[in-house]
Amino acid sequence: MAQAPPTPPPMSATELRDEARDSIIASSTGSSDPTTSPNSSGSLEPSPQFSAVQDIYQQVFPQLSDLAEQRNFIGITNIAEHHDLNGSNDKSHSRLLLISPLVLSYMVLDDLTPAQHALARLPENVSSHPLSHALAALLASALERKYENTYARAQELFKMSQQSDFPDPRLGKTVGLLVNDFLDAFRKNTFTLVSRAFACLHVTEAQKLLGLGQKEVLAIANNNHWQFDATTGILRPSNASLPALVATKPVLPSSVMTFDLVVNSVTTSEVC
Repeated sequence: MAQAPPTPPPMSATELRDEARDSIIASSTGSSDPTTSPNSSGSLEPSPQFSAVQDIYQQVFPQLSDLAEQRNFIGITNIAEHHDLNGSNDKSHSRLLLISPLVLSYMVLDDLTPAQHALARLPENVSSHPLSHALAALLASALERKYENTYARAQELFKMSQQSDFPDPRLGKTVGLLVNDFLDAFRKNTFTLVSRAFACLHVTEAQKLLGLGQKEVLAIANNNHWQFDATTGILRPSNASLPALVATKPVLPSSVMTFDLVVNSVTTSEVC
């Protein structure tokens, strides 16, 4: 009896998509998943999950990216939380398309506890990804009120997001935007608390707290009517009004920075 000819390989775009879909479904139900760990070098090479066959995370990400452009951080947290908690492919690295904007938006809003929860619920294979590590390191520095480390780790995350081998260029752009938004918010909160916590402080301490050079610090101080003694290097905040750097609405107690922690981080306040 003549044997039937072998099935030809898929050639059309539809057949290729169907084969890719079937392959993903088969791998997710098997005993092991070859895409559940980062590459051995630890570099940010594109993960197999960032593929043409879109899961819920890839479908939702464009909306999160648009909201990041609009600086709608509450919108990001609402949508990302909903889909992350209800997603079915939670071991996919593409989940970082939701988790990254979610964590950074919480940090911009100075709401660090839910940011911790979002990272804590990641499975091991996703939490071990270099991007997850970078987010966790930045969050830890913010929680521990380590100002210099916070600025350094934010810059490291920004640089990572701009690398040519980042998993998804669209995600890289969104992460970069949100990191810069976080830095702006972090500095504004710090500046407000410093203005209220000190009668004066040395300009070098202000540089550490704000993560800026002396020229930038003095420009901000001048815009907010601070006095600067060039001979002693002492800055004296104005007690007459709220800093112009910060919005005029009342400033709520910060979960990132308290008065005691700001004061404890400064070593030369006694020179005033």
